[in-house]
Amino acid sequence: MKLLHTSDWHLGAKLGRNDRAPDHLEAIKGLLEVAESAHPDLILHTGDLFDASRPPYEALQLGVRALGRLAKAAPTVVIAGNHDSAMLLRVIDDLAGAATPRRLWLVTTPQVVSFPEMADVPVAVACVPFIPPGAIAQYATDDPSRFEGNYADGVKTLNQRLLDEAHEKAGNRGIVLYAAHLHVQGARPGRSERRITVGEDYATHVEGLQRALYCAFGHIHDPQLLPGGTAQGRYAGSLIPLDFGERRQAKQAVLVTIGDGVQADTHDLPGGRPLTEFAGTLEELETRAANGGLDGCILKARVVSDDPIPDLADRLAEWSPGCAVFELINTVTNQPVKAIDPAAEGDEEPALDELFMEWRATVARGVKAPHETVGALFAQAIGSVGQGAAADFGLTPLKFGAQETRDRLASKRNARGS
Repeated sequence: MKLLHTSDWHLGAKLGRNDRAPDHLEAIKGLLEVAESAHPDLILHTGDLFDASRPPYEALQLGVRALGRLAKAAPTVVIAGNHDSAMLLRVIDDLAGAATPRRLWLVTTPQVVSFPEMADVPVAVACVPFIPPGAIAQYATDDPSRFEGNYADGVKTLNQRLLDEAHEKAGNRGIVLYAAHLHVQGARPGRSERRITVGEDYATHVEGLQRALYCAFGHIHDPQLLPGGTAQGRYAGSLIPLDFGERRQAKQAVLVTIGDGVQADTHDLPGGRPLTEFAGTLEELETRAANGGLDGCILKARVVSDDPIPDLADRLAEWSPGCAVFELINTVTNQPVKAIDPAAEGDEEPALDELFMEWRATVARGVKAPHETVGALFAQAIGSVGQGAAADFGLTPLKFGAQETRDRLASKRNARGS
């Protein structure tokens, strides 16, 4: 039989203010081409279909349509990841269950999904959606109050029970598969800038998973083989580079052929707009961006200059109007440094309006309005016109009130003590 493994789509994700929908759409088209040309018998999606529990309507629509296309190519099983809403996936699963014959399953609790006749043999998939540490006891044993052990112990016990059930349903000639959205100890998280629940509290092991012919994993975004070498399987990785920490990762789908042996081949997928980093001078940026040189990418740039560049974003937009900016920072080297005068350490701190005027004259970027006019308006706004120090914003009455209350309490205690 043939199995197509994909994972971690994170539909609805954004990078800064940039919606990743165009990148997801391009990658999904590439995945559908693999599915429709390879003719798999089964498709496994190992979690994080969406980026948030309440995905935007557009992301929800894209996900449902993409799963519908995949299900036409082959029966498709999706397990819930830590970013997914179990309730939302149950609703989609209920709708999918109305189809005849059924081609799509969305799994939100640990269970075995079986196919009595697939590629002329029974197939059973032991499915383990993401389980938070606080919930493992209820799945590891029939009596959670008697559960003893850590998270890894609980997952191991759960795996044994599910694989026993899967082998029973598949029979002697059947195929047993395993699908999970978990962190396996020793897996390489990569340099993703996103928060991924990995660490000792979430660590599991591959012990016992060799009972499955192939183990399909999701959760780690960097595609890789399972660590340890004892269990056959892979992390499929995320569908697109979700942040600049993932920009050099190859994004792929896994096509598994199970016959006399098990062969897993990876198929590279288009990642959408490239995530491009730049660090240099304004002249170097112009050389890179001129005539649309940075069009069609998402840019993270740091431009170094002696003095502030107030119209940096406008210049970039003129050179490459099709560039999506994630971050554009101007690092100024010619910042004025104020010498410390030890003799002035005991002097009274300058007023807030004085500090504002100093900042405006030395550091503020893109200043156009007259200093005197803006300074007078600022001083008036904070109520410090004609005062030697900045206004206290009503703190003085509060201070005196607190002092008076404290004195009264002290007087009462003294009276009781005497």
